[in-house]
Amino acid sequence: MVVVGAGALGTVYGAGLARGGAAVQLLTRRPHAEAIQAAGCVEVRGVDETWHAVLSADWRPDRIEPADTVIVMTKSHDTARALEELPHLARAVEIAVSFQNGIEKDRLLAQWCGEDRVVGGTSMVGATLDCPGVVSHTLLGTSYIGELPAGNSRRVDALGAALQAGGLRTVVTAEIRSVEWSKLVHAGPSMTMTALPRLPFHAALQDPGLADLYVHLLHEGAAVAAAGPDPIEFLDLPGMFPVSSYLAAPHAEAVAMVQERGRQMERIGSTNVVTSMMRDVQARRRLELDAIHGFLVREGDRLGVPVPYNRICLELLLAMDGFPPT
Repeated sequence: MVVVGAGALGTVYGAGLARGGAAVQLLTRRPHAEAIQAAGCVEVRGVDETWHAVLSADWRPDRIEPADTVIVMTKSHDTARALEELPHLARAVEIAVSFQNGIEKDRLLAQWCGEDRVVGGTSMVGATLDCPGVVSHTLLGTSYIGELPAGNSRRVDALGAALQAGGLRTVVTAEIRSVEWSKLVHAGPSMTMTALPRLPFHAALQDPGLADLYVHLLHEGAAVAAAGPDPIEFLDLPGMFPVSSYLAAPHAEAVAMVQERGRQMERIGSTNVVTSMMRDVQARRRLELDAIHGFLVREGDRLGVPVPYNRICLELLLAMDGFPPT
């Protein structure tokens, strides 16, 4: 197995698969790869324990050997370039999956290796890179995989079993497209309401104005999905916000539900949850705007769906980002 773009989250996935018995290669940045090469393993600081996984790592694409399974974990704006550097993997891969944010990741993978080799995936797992060779698994979360646009198969069951064997909580679903959209319409609001005011997630959810913004953005995303050629059924899923319930509730009630979610997080001590976009803001890294806000605005324009809240948030985040849109 190969994990392409193995930063914090990709390393956790690779380490989990290796712990479950798979032979794993990481394609990652040079300092991280050299530290793993020197140690012969990667250190994972888990929620309850620290453990080590034996795997290989390199920063040079041509040094990565072909494998039957490729997992793509780059930042969304780096996906196309990363795949272009791996034509020898495209010829050999039997199953390719991305746990990145957004929907377009699946299209990019299909262009790289063929639609029949791509399965859908999304992740609610959290991780940080503490230093080269060491990652923290900060949020156990749940991973979802399934055949596109819907259905199940032996190969998806096998990948799910491999992830489970490594301690990565995984759900194999016959409705992966609905799962991917359910996460996307939640990701845009949650990243906006934390990255713009630079608030921890639980605090942002409790703020009346930000909770109201969350619901507006959620409904715009759902309207874009509804206007597409394939109907999307939004779902309340384990390990994910109950977007179906939020969408079904009257606006004021949905706002109150969002605020209560923030209070619940505070009551159970879940006050260290930081969205990936907030981490990018803190680290002064490029924000993943094209795959989330940018995608929803483009799709809204293409389908004739007004998305004024998403458009304004995109412009504000672009101004803060400092990187030109691609």
